Amino acid sequence: MRKISALFICFAIVFSFVSCNSSAGFTETDNKTIVANDGTEYAFVGNEGMVWCFGKWEFIGHVKGEIEEFNHLFSIVQTGMYSVNGSQDVLVRYYPYNEFAAMYVKSDLLKTEVSLDNCIRFVLVEGSLFSNTEVPSAPKGITECEQFLSDIRSGQTAKDAGLYDLVKQPDGTWNNLYAYGSVCGVLQEDINLIIPLTVMSFDNKAYSIIIDDIEYVLPEEWLEKLFSE
Repeated sequence: MRKISALFICFAIVFSFVSCNSSAGFTETDNKTIVANDGTEYAFVGNEGMVWCFGKWEFIGHVKGEIEEFNHLFSIVQTGMYSVNGSQDVLVRYYPYNEFAAMYVKSDLLKTEVSLDNCIRFVLVEGSLFSNTEVPSAPKGITECEQFLSDIRSGQTAKDAGLYDLVKQPDGTWNNLYAYGSVCGVLQEDINLIIPLTVMSFDNKAYSIIIDDIEYVLPEEWLEKLFSE
């Protein structure tokens, strides 16, 4: 009887393993790239918050060896890879037990290192990134990228410039301080991938921009260019 029970357990384990593998459309390699069943390679380019891709995400396959779903708050998250707006040039990945997504790009499409200093233009996206479906098209935005970043990084922080004094109330709270949107650094025109920089509004009297976790003043001359587009 014990032998029969052990046999059934072995069959159950084998069946579960085969079932899991049969639904896996992607494999992670030793160098952290993702390879699709057709051999297409995808390079990891950053986690949600550091990079972003606009559009509707649609599940296309699990990663071999990973659990297929997990519970997060009141929802079930399906792990694996997601296409964006029907395209598989950029893929979104959900890891097990991680609510934040990761971004991958087809290795043969990526022409440059994913870095703020390699952006070819900057555009202003008002409101939440989640509500936007695509990167604003050229020629909109700032193309003097090096000068734009240099001016901001060499300028004052929001705190040192007294921006918080504009919204501070007598009781110590802040009034009408809110996230206005994001300045998005476009890396390549042919890839739906941007680097978002949060823009804060101080009662619409002044604005700040966060770069490398430092909150700088967003200079008026660049504000005008961003808002005019």
